[in-house]
Amino acid sequence: MRGRTIGLLVGILFGILLAPSFTRAEPVRQQVRVQITSPEMNSEVRGLVAIMGSASIPDFQFYKVEFGVGPNPAQWAVIGSLHDKPVINGQLEVWDTTKLPDGVYTLRLQAVKKDGNYEEFYVRQIAIVNTKPTPTPSPTITPTKPATPTRRATPKATATLQIIAPTAALAGPTPTPTLSRPSQRAPLPIDPRSWGQAFCLGGITMGVVFVLLGIVFGIRRLL
Repeated sequence: MRGRTIGLLVGILFGILLAPSFTRAEPVRQQVRVQITSPEMNSEVRGLVAIMGSASIPDFQFYKVEFGVGPNPAQWAVIGSLHDKPVINGQLEVWDTTKLPDGVYTLRLQAVKKDGNYEEFYVRQIAIVNTKPTPTPSPTITPTKPATPTRRATPKATATLQIIAPTAALAGPTPTPTLSRPSQRAPLPIDPRSWGQAFCLGGITMGVVFVLLGIVFGIRRLL
C-alpha cells in the first residue's frame, strides 16, 4: 500500500513537469491604435502641418488621413496617399494648408483591415488661419539693479587769454581846456556915496526914539 502511494505521487509529479510541453501558447493580440495626437481639437494651424498619431490594427492593410470642411463634413478628401505600413506614435501625414481657404475643418484617420473593416478617429474644429498674422510674443523685461554712481573729479576751469582786435579806427586825443583870467574885475555892489546919508538917517532915528522914551518916562512919573 505504501509503495502504491509513492508511485502515485511520482506519477503526479512527472505529469506536472511534462504538462507545459503539451499546451499551446496563445498568440498575443495586436493592440488597436488608431488616433491623431496632433493637431488637437480647437487648434489653429497654418502652412505645412505635421499630422502625428498611430494607425495600427490586427490584420492591417492600409491607412489614410482625410479632411473635410466644417465640423461635420459631408465629403472627404485624402491628404497625401494611402499608406500600407502601420505607424505607432509617429508622423502619419503632412497637410499643406496653404492651398485651402481659411476656415474650420475636420480630420479623419481610417485604418483598414484586409477584410474591408476599419477603425477611424476624428479631430474636429481645426481652424486654418494662414491669413491671420502670427502673434508676436511680448518681450520679457528683466529688472536690473541701478548702477552705483561714481564720483568724478570736477575739472577746474582754465583761464584763457583772449585778445580782442579793434574793429574800428581809434579816435584821436581830446584837447585839454586852458584856463584864462578875466581881463577886468567886476565892480563891487557897495556904493560909498550912500554911507553918509545912511549915517545921518540913523542918527535922526535914534534921536526920535530917545525923545519918545523921555516923554513916556515923564508921563509915568506924573501919574
